[in-house]
Amino acid sequence: MAAGRAWLMWGLGALCYLTALFHRMSLSVAGLTAQERFSIDATGLAAFSVVQLVLYALLQVPVGAAADRFGPRRLLALGMALMAAGSIVFALATAYPAAMAGRALIGAGDAFLFVNVLRLAHNWFPGRRYALVAALTGMIGGLGQLIATAPLAALLTGFGWTPAFLVAGVITAVLLVAVGVALRDGPSATVREEPREPLRVSLRHAWRNRGTRHAMWTHFTLMGAFVTFTAVLGQPYLVHAQGRTPAAASALLTVVVGGFVLAGTFAGQLASRRPGVRGPMVATAAVVSLVCWAVLVVVPGPLPVAVLGPVLFLIGAAGAVSMLAFDLARSANHGHQAGVASGVANMGGFTFAVVAELGAGLLLDELLRHGVAGPLAYRLSFLVALVMGLAGTVRLLTLHKHAGVRPRELELAA
Repeated sequence: MAAGRAWLMWGLGALCYLTALFHRMSLSVAGLTAQERFSIDATGLAAFSVVQLVLYALLQVPVGAAADRFGPRRLLALGMALMAAGSIVFALATAYPAAMAGRALIGAGDAFLFVNVLRLAHNWFPGRRYALVAALTGMIGGLGQLIATAPLAALLTGFGWTPAFLVAGVITAVLLVAVGVALRDGPSATVREEPREPLRVSLRHAWRNRGTRHAMWTHFTLMGAFVTFTAVLGQPYLVHAQGRTPAAASALLTVVVGGFVLAGTFAGQLASRRPGVRGPMVATAAVVSLVCWAVLVVVPGPLPVAVLGPVLFLIGAAGAVSMLAFDLARSANHGHQAGVASGVANMGGFTFAVVAELGAGLLLDELLRHGVAGPLAYRLSFLVALVMGLAGTVRLLTLHKHAGVRPRELELAA
């Protein structure tokens, strides 16, 4: 009975996360439509995602600390309320500033979701199951991303911009009510682990911990590359650099997200049974992701589906392995610092995505302005992500021996 209730509570939180991933990735297939609707160039399109992800990244540590102190239920409700409002504003917007305000609300609300669903897992499940539940959370989020690919494209084609995003806002509001009525922080009223020191002290301890930094670079390298491709840049790249139709590009984005969903469960199960494989697994995934991005940048298109499909699938699979960052951060820190450590780790990938998307958008517009052919310009714009992925891989490998290892001074104090 207790186990069933734990899964029910996590499941409700995971449904909220699914909704958040749908909102986060909804521009993956709506990017070209958004450019037409709001009369914007590639930089303007990238700015939607940049503003959204900047707010997300900046709020990660405060939200993680709040999860440790106040519990996840209140924060999940706040996040869902912000996302519902943002989706409605975005649906009704006919001008760029209003649309940007909607995406900003979505980004701020999204920031409250993942860390607090992880906190639910921390409260309701034993530590040995945390890696699996975290990976399953990522898999459920991946389903939200799948809905934001071909199904959303069909909805936009059939019903138009405003109805599609209004439906998303209404569904988010319904889940907000469910959270307020049914969700509980944990199996007892004493699940909150009050921090033993102020936030600045917890943050300093988490950052000095090399295990936390390894987790952050893991997320930076793997999730950053995945979000950069799927959030907004992937569809234009596939259309202009790889010569695909918008419909075919949407289908190929589904392949990326499919890799994320399928690999997430496998990685979580393996890490739960053999925690020692987490470090080698993330190191291998980082190298594989780097090679795949090199193919997208260096090899002229259009690539045959037999090559492009596996490359995109592997980028998605490497993104799924990034979910191990949170188990690595948890096992390297005390329980009362779990939220702060998860927040630090979670900042990594979205910092990557913000810089890579904005940089790629600016580089692309500059190349096109100077007469570089479209397919080449789109490929070269991905150099930003490739260089950042290389830097992240180097840092991750440098900290490899600290993967999930709690420093001796923390062991002695426990």
